[in-house]
Amino acid sequence: MTRAPDLAEDVFTPAALDDPHALYARLRAAGPVHHLPGAGLHLVARHAQVLEVLDDPATYSSNLTALFFAGDDGRPALLDAGGTGPDVLATADPPAHTAQRAIVRHAFGRGSVESWRTAVEEIAASRIAALTARGGGDWMAEVAAPLPVLVIARVLGLPDTDAARLTAWADAGVELFSGHADADRMLRLGADMGDFLGYLRVRLDAAASRPTGGLVDTLVAARTRGELAADEATAMLLQLVIAGSESTTSLLGSAVRLLAGRPELQDRLRKDPPAVERLVEEALRLESPFRGHFRITTRPAVLGGVRLPAGARLMLLWGAANRDPAAHPEPDTLDLDRPGPKGHTAFGRGIHFCLGAHLARLEAVVALRLLLAATSGLTLPADAAPGYVPSLFVRRLARLPIEVIQAIEVSGACRGG
Repeated sequence: MTRAPDLAEDVFTPAALDDPHALYARLRAAGPVHHLPGAGLHLVARHAQVLEVLDDPATYSSNLTALFFAGDDGRPALLDAGGTGPDVLATADPPAHTAQRAIVRHAFGRGSVESWRTAVEEIAASRIAALTARGGGDWMAEVAAPLPVLVIARVLGLPDTDAARLTAWADAGVELFSGHADADRMLRLGADMGDFLGYLRVRLDAAASRPTGGLVDTLVAARTRGELAADEATAMLLQLVIAGSESTTSLLGSAVRLLAGRPELQDRLRKDPPAVERLVEEALRLESPFRGHFRITTRPAVLGGVRLPAGARLMLLWGAANRDPAAHPEPDTLDLDRPGPKGHTAFGRGIHFCLGAHLARLEAVVALRLLLAATSGLTLPADAAPGYVPSLFVRRLARLPIEVIQAIEVSGACRGG
């Protein structure tokens, strides 16, 4: 079993969470799989082994069996989560996963997502205009966080007026998986999720007689046909709100941080708006929105030469795999001309490829084109201190103060390409 010196201590430190890439390089160099006995976890750090797991869902189950919480010593400890609710979508295995995904996948297909472009532009434009008119502000608070919540609410058929509550619940859901909440906080977060599920059940029941025009109606119809149990439909809605907002918020923050202070890159993208799509892919690869996802072995297996018993818990480190030089030459370099720009695993792969990937990409491309079109310069303040949300699960900036020079004329570049 491969184990780098002091790895168990290093991987959970605030410094590593804020900037994990040196640690990820050390993990890859030391071996593909690392056992952390204290956390009851195996870390999978190399691209090849991550793909091996993703391509074998029969051996590596996605079912949610445990959560991490902050133990008395401050390190993450396992909390049994078995039986706390139905496994759906990201935490479900076939055949349940196959049936659930079939019910909702049309809403997130390319054609359906493209129909939301105008709405995304309208939501993003007003917030970006307000930020740029003031010469800057906190990109995360003013654009990156509210935009995805408002978009996913409309896709699902939930009221815009509930956006603040949905944001608070989504943040609570992310914190529940963070590994940084102590036992008392976990109880509070669990209660928050109970409130969220109650809200969603009310929305589903109401839509049975008053359709929303969104995906809620699709879930109600599937429930009526007997294809989904009531708790499955509610849990699917909860997961779609959390995942649909979190991944895009993280992506928007990372992309703008990469842009800030790079005037040549900004100028290139202003002249060539379609190239923003490649910036989005590099942001996904360099700073994957989720630090990792979990799997549990259904039977004994060998991964990267490491023997795993049945019931072994794995964390697939997207950030480590996406900077693996064996898969991505010069992996730490932002390269808009990189061959195969979508060859990363930031959105997963196979049966669990991110359902909302097209929507996240659309939101990011639209928002970045609008920001670039509205500005002639974008920097971080000299005293800026961007910081990340403390979490083993997500890599999201808690704040990102930016300063901008407003463009004299705002072009239609947001529609380019």
